[in-house]
Amino acid sequence: MSDHETFVDLIQHRAASHPGRPALIFDPDPALSDGPVRTVTWADLAARARQIATLLAGPVRAGDRVLVLNEPGTAFAENFLGVQHAGAVPVPAPLPDGYRRQRDRLAGIARNAQVAAILTDAAALDVVRAWAAESALADVPCLAFDEVALDPAAEWERPPIDGSTIAFLQYTSGSTSTPKGVVVDHANLRHNLRTFHEILGGGEGERVGGWLPMYHDFGLIGQLLAPLSVGGCSVGMSATAFLKRPHTWLRLIDRHDIRISPAPNFAYDLCTRRVTDDQIAGLDLSRWAQAVNGSEPVQATTLAAFAHRFAGAGLRPEALCPGYGMAEATLSVSGAAEDRPPVVTTVDADLLERDTMVPVDAAHEGPVRHLVSSGGAPAGIDIRIVHPVTRRPQPADRIGEIWLRSDSVARGYWADPAATAEVFDNALADGEGGFLRTGDLGLLRDGELYVTGRIKELLIVNGRNLYPHDIEAAVRTVDDRLSRGVGAAFTVETPHEELVVVQECRARSMDPSARSEIVTAVRRLLSTEFGVGAASVVLVRPGAVPRTTSGKIQRGLARMLFLSETLGTEHEQLTAAVRDARAGRRADDRVRS
Repeated sequence: MSDHETFVDLIQHRAASHPGRPALIFDPDPALSDGPVRTVTWADLAARARQIATLLAGPVRAGDRVLVLNEPGTAFAENFLGVQHAGAVPVPAPLPDGYRRQRDRLAGIARNAQVAAILTDAAALDVVRAWAAESALADVPCLAFDEVALDPAAEWERPPIDGSTIAFLQYTSGSTSTPKGVVVDHANLRHNLRTFHEILGGGEGERVGGWLPMYHDFGLIGQLLAPLSVGGCSVGMSATAFLKRPHTWLRLIDRHDIRISPAPNFAYDLCTRRVTDDQIAGLDLSRWAQAVNGSEPVQATTLAAFAHRFAGAGLRPEALCPGYGMAEATLSVSGAAEDRPPVVTTVDADLLERDTMVPVDAAHEGPVRHLVSSGGAPAGIDIRIVHPVTRRPQPADRIGEIWLRSDSVARGYWADPAATAEVFDNALADGEGGFLRTGDLGLLRDGELYVTGRIKELLIVNGRNLYPHDIEAAVRTVDDRLSRGVGAAFTVETPHEELVVVQECRARSMDPSARSEIVTAVRRLLSTEFGVGAASVVLVRPGAVPRTTSGKIQRGLARMLFLSETLGTEHEQLTAAVRDARAGRRADDRVRS
């Protein structure tokens, strides 16, 4: 990556170096061999960014925040870079949809960032204006420039920006009602893009692509800005198209010769389960060098199943690349080494639940867990494993909170000094400071980072430390009718903590006895595999388990919907204590209303 202080300077340098090369490709339907594909050259991308900056000069001043809302396509990149070229701060977010919770969250982002303008597509302009009006944001200008003819000669004056200038605000995708905007400056971005390429290799002219939404940090950094930073090409498609027809993602990789394609674990699992033999036929994945798996816990079973399912299409086992990152560190923290199969370590499950990692072999008779390494961290990223209460470093085999220190770590949360003080610039017990508290649990072993869960999502049941993603993955294996859905594991206070598992299932076509048999089998697994004793199990219709726009399970929201009995339950078996706790919550709600 060239040594430029800001991403604005880097874009203009790349455009001058190879103006005719493609910078952006958008393929709306990779399954169609003759489908319409939009290509934007480097010269046009740089010119468009300059032009949008000049068009923003009226309503937007340097340092103002601009909400960037776009349909899938190339306009997001043009608008995002245009805001940066104006010296303003882009705030990427999803377009308002038909769900009240998402619309309210978007309004919360706009108000928290105190946006000076909203930049979108002409096709979505009316929808955005209607949302702004209903959200008491009618005084914020809603703009669209995609129908304005490109003018390469448009006058543009470089804004007074440097490495300390804010490059963008990345709002975290959690389920809380108060959104938090991570403040990433140009120096953070520059350092993390170097980290990304140090982990994954590659260089000038490489193609990175996939279906990830551009408003999400994994899509924004990993799929868009990373290839642009080395003069490569970002190739995109619609996330909706992928979710409806997962094989289109793999067709995109083959069709456009993509070397790096990132996605969360659930995407690999979805492809394994839903891509048919006919859809695999003729597919060539031999050029896919890095299948990056991150943004949520990586499951060993998913890696093995995906590698096996697509080996016939040329996918190499060493292409699978588990990694770890987070918005507060801009994105990339660690990743598996290139041309090496993922490292999976089998450990004693009972000791793991006591925060100790002890590898075991095939002769081990007790329950085991398979932990996937997220690789090592490159030079310049300092990872420590710390006891979250005492703030003392943990021994090598002990699980603790992952703390980070690097130039990629962002400046804090926008307009939220209390949350910033809690998460950023923390000190160890001995006074050594400058660390980001990730809230994630894990350990370092032989230079490999293993991420085992999140502190806030850690379930403590009968004195055992359980990770919800382990439980959810195990439940899906109980019956084929559960394998296509997602689940959410959480606890309910009764007053002690009791486990509740909500699992999607096509239960309407089943008679009551069949539903009961499945739930009984799930409860048996939870008892024998996780030692939780009696557990409450709920079957819900497909799509009922809430997820973020990037596919992460919203366990806190699922718990709230369960307690309010608004999950769309098809069948449930609850312990008496959980049933009483839910009834008590319902009675409290009636009193408050």
